Amino acid sequence: MIKSICFLTTYQCNAKCSHCECGPQEYERLSLADMIRLIDEGIELGTVGQIVFSGGEPTLLGDDLFDAIRYASSRALLTRIVTNGWWGTTPKAASDYVNRLRESGLSEINISVDDLHQKYISLSRVVNAFRACYDQRLPCLIAHKQNRDAEITPEVLSREFGIELIPFEPGHRYTHEESCRLISTGAIIPITRDEELADESQMLSSPWTGSCSSVLRDIIVGAKGNFLPCCGIIQKDLPELTRHSLHKHSLIDAIDYANQDVVLNWIALDGPAAMAAFVTEKNPKIQFKNRYAGICHICNDVLTRPEARQIIADHISEIEAHVYMHRSFLEAAREDRDLISPYASQ
Repeated sequence: MIKSICFLTTYQCNAKCSHCECGPQEYERLSLADMIRLIDEGIELGTVGQIVFSGGEPTLLGDDLFDAIRYASSRALLTRIVTNGWWGTTPKAASDYVNRLRESGLSEINISVDDLHQKYISLSRVVNAFRACYDQRLPCLIAHKQNRDAEITPEVLSREFGIELIPFEPGHRYTHEESCRLISTGAIIPITRDEELADESQMLSSPWTGSCSSVLRDIIVGAKGNFLPCCGIIQKDLPELTRHSLHKHSLIDAIDYANQDVVLNWIALDGPAAMAAFVTEKNPKIQFKNRYAGICHICNDVLTRPEARQIIADHISEIEAHVYMHRSFLEAAREDRDLISPYASQ
């Protein structure tokens, strides 16, 4: 069930983190008209309750961001922005900006903070941005990433903010005050053109085998109007994950096409590690790493290798029956608990 749509509103960013495709010289962006149209199409799905504005740095859109938030809010949707907090130049500037976000109808904010971002964005600006959110009781989650020897840790941030941050746990019910001081910490996923420069000795690792819980469940709309049926952490131009332009297709049609796609269903059901194993089985000369920072890391590694993609394309018919039988079983199990109970107990 698709519950939210995330707009990568622009690939432009005033930071140029080493493991991110976005940066100052990336100028693609979604227009306000695009976002309004896609919000309306998302509502037609009947299950979407939230719109997320991310990037790049979404606040670089200026008034278009506030107008898009206002429109989504007027359609009874929750709204969130994901920002690096650069606009917190002073406590007053941060307070004024947060007030404008709240008046536009923003429901919550995520602020990205880590060693990568803080090479470009002063931590003092983030402090001002966070404190303004907290003072105005705008729900705020600190989106924190780290490597093994990270200097900016959750403990450092709690000290700098002067407020004890609460580790975010999915599904947990927080008071409104608690929701204004949450932090989510994860491993830095080295996915860019500079991936080979990543220091593997510094890389933390989260689960990367098994099925993907994002593909065909999350919807990302890229700044070029490209449709990404996953969390969008992977590179944004991979053909297997960006097959339709929303300038030419409706959102509903793009979702329908994605749900019928063999590769996407394969990733959703078996995961990219199974895909990597399949490639190596067909050509043992193609080897993959023994460890990844996360499931998006290995997915990106498989789908950015031309030789791996060619093997998948050449042999896709061999896994098609397995994939569709697996999906059919799971869909049937939704309606028949007795069908799946023997497997659930294993």
